[in-house]
Amino acid sequence: MEWETYRELIASAEYRSNVPNVFADPDHFAAAIDDMREATDVDPEYVAGIDALGFIPGAALARDFDAGFISIRKGGKLPIAERYRLADDCVDWTGREKTLELDRRMVPDGERVLVVDDYVETASQVRVAVDLLEEAGAEVCGLTFLCALQTEETRSLDAEYGVYSVNPWDEA
Repeated sequence: MEWETYRELIASAEYRSNVPNVFADPDHFAAAIDDMREATDVDPEYVAGIDALGFIPGAALARDFDAGFISIRKGGKLPIAERYRLADDCVDWTGREKTLELDRRMVPDGERVLVVDDYVETASQVRVAVDLLEEAGAEVCGLTFLCALQTEETRSLDAEYGVYSVNPWDEA
């Protein structure tokens, strides 16, 4: 699907991009997953989705890659013992502090993990997700998004891991 179509679909909200509009239509959803897969130039053993909208394309991409799925949850959502919990804080695009958590048992040591989210503005959540996965022993092999805004942080992540995005970076 052309980026212009995605832009029209996600621009329906007044204050933020409305990516669930893409997921609501079966043809648009299938096209988004196909386009994200096509943009991604790695072969992971696992795909990690960031809570909550990253779970949708993340799980679909995990199936496409024949890979396992790892959920990176918002703080307080993991029903596990503290000894298994990895957590870190970040400031999201609204300026609010939030916590992301990971169950360390979900991450096999040394396995290649692709991190997926829907839309990246500041990349602070992505940075925390990468840090948690690496702390658990994963090898982060790339980052895939429907849309990644080009910022200093996303350029830094691109240099370190490779950022794969459906949108052309000069049009975000």
